[in-house]
Amino acid sequence: MSELETLYRRHAPAVLRFAWGLCGDRARAEDLVSETFVRLLTKAPRIETRTALAYLLAIARNAFLDEARGGGREVPLPGDLRAPGRGPDERIDDAERLRAVMERLRALPEGERAALLLRVDHELPYDEIAGVLGISIVAAKVRVHRARTRLAAARDDGGKRR
Repeated sequence: MSELETLYRRHAPAVLRFAWGLCGDRARAEDLVSETFVRLLTKAPRIETRTALAYLLAIARNAFLDEARGGGREVPLPGDLRAPGRGPDERIDDAERLRAVMERLRALPEGERAALLLRVDHELPYDEIAGVLGISIVAAKVRVHRARTRLAAARDDGGKRR
């Protein structure tokens, strides 16, 4: 098994969760995972396994930001091309709750959302969060705290406040 394949098998699920949290759309998140590993393959120097996840998450975030800045290269498809079967959110018993949480998460400023996802979902220490986001450790702590505070306020008032 190649080094890239090993990295992919080990870290692709975490990169997918992070990308999904950033963009709120499973298909876009899968595209971001692909873009992350393509960038790793074509542009990255050799990375240490110890820091691989943080490095991959930084690449994924940069790909997300590049897409957001450039408007992406996407062209909307006609609505009648929907795949047969049930989508992931339809298979979840509490789909409405998931949508509400994702909506509140997407309402956060991108920097706070990314910091929170890195801390909560990926359990990265603040120094690695700071490295991924290119900010100080104190700023990483502040972003996570602000995100948690905003989400708690949104939950307490039923999502009315943004």
